[in-house]
Amino acid sequence: MRFGPMALAALLAVPALSARPAYDFAAPGVAIRAEPAAAARVHGFGQPGEGFASNREEEHEAYACGPYETTLWHHGHNASTGVIGWVPACDLLDSD
Repeated sequence: MRFGPMALAALLAVPALSARPAYDFAAPGVAIRAEPAAAARVHGFGQPGEGFASNREEEHEAYACGPYETTLWHHGHNASTGVIGWVPACDLLDSD
């Protein structure tokens, strides 16, 4: 079977369905925000077990998650619902 360059590029760009997200939500109702700031519009919420697939991380305004504080924010999407946005690192857990 032969693929043209555009079809092959599109095929390779599709993430593997079996790939496990690198992170999960640390608590129920974690806000997924439009911008990396506490006052930013909320696109949706993440729940433990749904997974969060981060595509980049950046330092931005400080954010407190209970007794923890971080300036590191992850941009990505909820692996279960597809909601895209920013989540502070203290609201995420490594999936390992």
